[in-house]
Amino acid sequence: MNKLLFILAMLSLSLLNNAQTNLVSGDIAFIAINSDGGTDDFSFVLLKNIESGTSVNFTDNGWTAEDEFNTVYTESHINWTSSSDLLAGTVIQIKTYNGNEVASSLDGKITGDKMTISVAGDQILAYQGDKIKPRFIAAINFNQNKNTEPEDNFDGDSDTNSTTAMPPGLTRGLNAIHIYLPEKFLEKDNSIYNCSLISGKKDELLFAINDVNNWLFDDDEPFEQYPFPCEFNVDVPTNIKEPENAKYKVFPNPASNSIHVIAESLHDSHITVINTAGGISDQFVYPANATEQTYNIHHLPAGIYYLKIRIDDKESTTKISVVR
Repeated sequence: MNKLLFILAMLSLSLLNNAQTNLVSGDIAFIAINSDGGTDDFSFVLLKNIESGTSVNFTDNGWTAEDEFNTVYTESHINWTSSSDLLAGTVIQIKTYNGNEVASSLDGKITGDKMTISVAGDQILAYQGDKIKPRFIAAINFNQNKNTEPEDNFDGDSDTNSTTAMPPGLTRGLNAIHIYLPEKFLEKDNSIYNCSLISGKKDELLFAINDVNNWLFDDDEPFEQYPFPCEFNVDVPTNIKEPENAKYKVFPNPASNSIHVIAESLHDSHITVINTAGGISDQFVYPANATEQTYNIHHLPAGIYYLKIRIDDKESTTKISVVR
């Protein structure tokens, strides 16, 4: 291999290894946090499909009124990286072990500092990018020093290791939540979303999840987060409209080596396999007058894909999971 080809190959490998989904505020939502017990933990739900290799940083370091992380009371930053493509609605639990060991997750890799979720009140801020120029995605704060409704700006500033201002780009009740017992304004050590709404569009779920009235509290016993008490179904919008009168079935799902398509009205149609990044992974032709076809997918990496079926200038889509 000549030098130019070697450089291009290494560049391509680097791009593949660093591929990730860029997230914006509200693409994840915190749904539980425990600070009691030896295994402190928190959970969040994906509200967007993500690619393998997507990274999110989490910190209990407060954000100051000067728009930077607190440099006096510095705290931990950890990084979670997905090890596979994940669908919107997937719940991720991260255990921090009260700072006694490195945090862990069953669905991805954790690197970074040891983290303690303080029983004196704390916050977890989620962001992509580096500490100097973070792009905030979600926030949860359960520090409550007042006997009144918390401010929209959380604590207004970060002058201790248990206080934080609202990070830029986030709004309480929309993509950030302040946890407290609503009727008494009391701080609680352990909290979990009550699953009052688990299906719907992203914005609908965000409003429900970030409403403190939809949470359960306990000041002594941590809540069980794995498996999470409910499963989420996120209505992910697509640009594909379901065709009128088209009837078909795709199975098995999940699939490993092949998929079967049975159709009543597909004639000389095209099937495109699209990955979660929107790229085309494969294309098939459904022959005219065929009632059943088998397509080989053994070459596709494990993950989530969409089958886009085009019929007479109309398109429909169905989601499949490829496993190995």
